[in-house]
Amino acid sequence: MKIPRNLIAFALVLNLAFSAKAHPEELLPGEAPGQDNRHSLSFNPMVPFVGIYALHYSYRLTDHSEFITGFSYMNIQFEGSGHSNSPALILGYRRYLWKGLHLEYEIWPAFDAFYEKNENRFYKGFDLWNEFRLGYKYGFTAGNKQLYANLQWPFGFGLYASNKPESFRKLAETDKYFYFPPLLSFGISF
Repeated sequence: MKIPRNLIAFALVLNLAFSAKAHPEELLPGEAPGQDNRHSLSFNPMVPFVGIYALHYSYRLTDHSEFITGFSYMNIQFEGSGHSNSPALILGYRRYLWKGLHLEYEIWPAFDAFYEKNENRFYKGFDLWNEFRLGYKYGFTAGNKQLYANLQWPFGFGLYASNKPESFRKLAETDKYFYFPPLLSFGISF
């Protein structure tokens, strides 16, 4: 039986994330001594240029792990075939390896009303996207606010897409994986 490469990559990332040693004496990025900043909100001002709008909420579970959720809207243009109209839920997990260095996994279940411009028709369906991110979160203060910048390099691929036109399927066969230049998010901890 042949094991899919994406399953092997996922298992390796999870193994690395959960085998990292915690350093409880260190503060998390964006955290000031004596403060308990378990919550944070962040956005990326660069991704709207590619048609993705997202707001992330993070909750610190332990000294070195966070649960991530949020909402996004994807309006991505696909050359020659059309564009997506896709609101999505964001679910994820971030594990700090050393200071602000972290691994993150996000999964985005989405309802997609894909517009096929050649047929002048919407194809409504369900999509499931996943993304691995390697990044560094740098915390700083402005007045009494705990802020941070989070630089991440993402790599992902679609897990499932239903009811897509033939033009999109052909494009998906050639561009299975997506990755961007590093993403820079800004956020506030509270």
